[in-house]
Amino acid sequence: MNSFIPLKDVDSVLSILSKITIFGGTTDIQSREIFRRLETAFFKKGDCIFKKGDEPTYIYIVKKGKVDLRITDNEVVLHKKELGIGECFGEASLMSMHQHTATVFATEDTEIIALSRHALNQLRHEDPALFSLLLINIARELARRLKTTDDILLHYLHTKQEKVPRSALGQE
Repeated sequence: MNSFIPLKDVDSVLSILSKITIFGGTTDIQSREIFRRLETAFFKKGDCIFKKGDEPTYIYIVKKGKVDLRITDNEVVLHKKELGIGECFGEASLMSMHQHTATVFATEDTEIIALSRHALNQLRHEDPALFSLLLINIARELARRLKTTDDILLHYLHTKQEKVPRSALGQE
């Protein structure tokens, strides 16, 4: 696994700032406070960023390139989503304090910026207002994803109901 190092070129993140939903609503000063805590790593196409079952230590953001988020169960592989510039992942596991439920691979040469659990905890003590804003933004992002999942499940159920008699679904 690649190791993360401190992000030296903070200005390089400014160009994608508007795409990073978890940093929404931050002032320039708050953004710089977050950026000075960010770390970066480079991944070659095919590199694994983290695996299902790994302990979460970062919130990851795609700075350059693309990643594929996959959920597996025995021999079944679901390519859940391809993420591009400005999109984040890993925050659900970090916030829930559960192991990662997905595996993420770089689908092309990719640069990732990351906010560590340690940096997030530092913010909690040093800048509670900024920490609260980040948590609200993360909660909003997770709520959007939950709605998307609900929509997918409803679509699937509607599709299945058209093909399966209602009596077979226990609905008479």
